[in-house]
Amino acid sequence: MNNLELLRGVPMFAHLGDDHVRLLSASLGSQTFERGAMIFHQGSVGNTLYLIVHGQVRIYTSSQLGQEISVTLFRDGDFFGELSLLDGHERSASAVAMRATSTLTLHRAAFLQAIRTYPEIAVTVLEQLSARLRHTNTYIEHLASTSAPQRVIRTLLDLADQHGVLEQGTTRIDLHLTQDDLASLAGTTRETVNRVLGGLREQGLIQIERARLSVLNLAQLELINVA
Repeated sequence: MNNLELLRGVPMFAHLGDDHVRLLSASLGSQTFERGAMIFHQGSVGNTLYLIVHGQVRIYTSSQLGQEISVTLFRDGDFFGELSLLDGHERSASAVAMRATSTLTLHRAAFLQAIRTYPEIAVTVLEQLSARLRHTNTYIEHLASTSAPQRVIRTLLDLADQHGVLEQGTTRIDLHLTQDDLASLAGTTRETVNRVLGGLREQGLIQIERARLSVLNLAQLELINVA
């Protein structure tokens, strides 16, 4: 997939004309990250938008006590880092590569010029930001109002919805996930995640193979989450 096709896959650029996309493509750079490499830190100066060509990235915040809480995960075709491009302020979260990741990069000057030249991009940017804000608000609500086991189950359901691939009646979460990753996403401990996953596996609701998790009965998992 070339740069033009990748840009077409980003919602904010999807409706641009061919000439516009080619012009924007000329401003793209590239950057690769090994597994575990920091892409940027919370509080750092941000001037780059990242588009994932291949890989997996975790976005997280850190408390004053050093506790990490994952906000979301991104993979092939997703973009991140747009907030700092818009306001020029420090990064509001950190980003780390969960596996070897290659990205295309767009710097702030080129991004702002694109918005000035093609105002329709600004509308799409606002739509994307609104969707991500709604997701964050829902996430915060779950953290505050549900028990740790419920949060683990809710996290599995969300991951299945966002990254699930249907295979012979089961839903495979198409991400490489460790129990530490799930604990950070659910805002709980690795021990709790281990206990919940063990119980779900005994009930025949999930299957785990080499950090790949599949939901065997999505409807039943939904019922447990509501209970």
